[in-house]
Amino acid sequence: MAFINLGKIDKNLIPILLGCIFSFLSRLLFKVKNTILFKQKIYPNLLASIIKLVTIIPLIITNKRSQKTTNNNNNERALSNNDIELIYSETDDGVSFQGKFPYIILSTVIQFIQGLLLIYAIGLKSNSWILDIAITSLFYYLIFKIKLFKHHYFSIILIVLIGFIIDLSSENLQKDLTSNLFNFFLRLIREVLYSLGNVINKYLMEKKYVSVYELSVYTGVINSIFFGIMEIIDHFYFDLDDLDAYFSNFNSTEILVMLGLLITQLGLYLCTMMTIRNYTPCHVFTILIFGQLANYLDFSAVSIVLIICFVFILFISLIFNEIIEINFWGLSDNTKKNIIARSEAENANLEKNYTMNSIDENGDIRETMVELEKRDSV
Repeated sequence: MAFINLGKIDKNLIPILLGCIFSFLSRLLFKVKNTILFKQKIYPNLLASIIKLVTIIPLIITNKRSQKTTNNNNNERALSNNDIELIYSETDDGVSFQGKFPYIILSTVIQFIQGLLLIYAIGLKSNSWILDIAITSLFYYLIFKIKLFKHHYFSIILIVLIGFIIDLSSENLQKDLTSNLFNFFLRLIREVLYSLGNVINKYLMEKKYVSVYELSVYTGVINSIFFGIMEIIDHFYFDLDDLDAYFSNFNSTEILVMLGLLITQLGLYLCTMMTIRNYTPCHVFTILIFGQLANYLDFSAVSIVLIICFVFILFISLIFNEIIEINFWGLSDNTKKNIIARSEAENANLEKNYTMNSIDENGDIRETMVELEKRDSV
């Protein structure tokens, strides 16, 4: 048996790969010199919310296709049931909307609060995001009752431990705790909300049948209103953003950075949501790690060591998410791929045993019939 195997590989991995690219590029934008876009606190959040509204186009297209398919199915039922009157409730969509809307509001509010907390925590150096894999796993277990196995616990412990060692050795954690304790606490709250928000989004898509585009449009509309109101209030009372200076110095660099922000944030959001829909919220962690690599491209001795550490964490995350399997200490025994393989093998054995028993019973019957024929002939 090979030491390392690939897990199930299919087209659903494409959003993860694209998400890694968008996450990496979005991080690179922060390294662009001579731009003041990211010195603003609220405006980037407003742009990231507004760009989600373009997903109303694929939402309308998919809804029309779905309605056309539904109408065709209804016509086929009507043709095959001429004597039966089919009654459909006109309030089905309304009931469904009422059932999912509170969760959509909750998801949107969580995302809005995340944006606010990021305003105060963006300057921190410690890698508190490393805890997301553990926090998300906890929420996923509590809400979906998904059991964790040995390879999950092994990966969580190793990822958090390596991240903790990185922060201690670089003294980033010590600096944040001594000089920015309150902001560090806000950052931890943000990580908790981010993880919870992803699990709620999974619940919306899996239990309430909300599509990625539908969730994107609702989130874009509501958060655009929230951040728009906040931007207006800030302009008159707080001055967190200096939009006068930003637009007075608006040049080609600012235009390119703004367009880059819009494209990468939309792409990252959609890829993240599709990853959550196709797999689990824990798979998003792989996208986050790959994006972090963009912060260490100066290729100094320290950066090279950190890149190696984060690549190793990336590898461990792939083990957690069963994209890669390692065959020792029983770490691959309870991956989804191997559980399915064992189940199929057991079913095959049961069918084989059933077939053999049937052959034996039929053989006994045939022997009995031969004996009866001999007796009758005598």
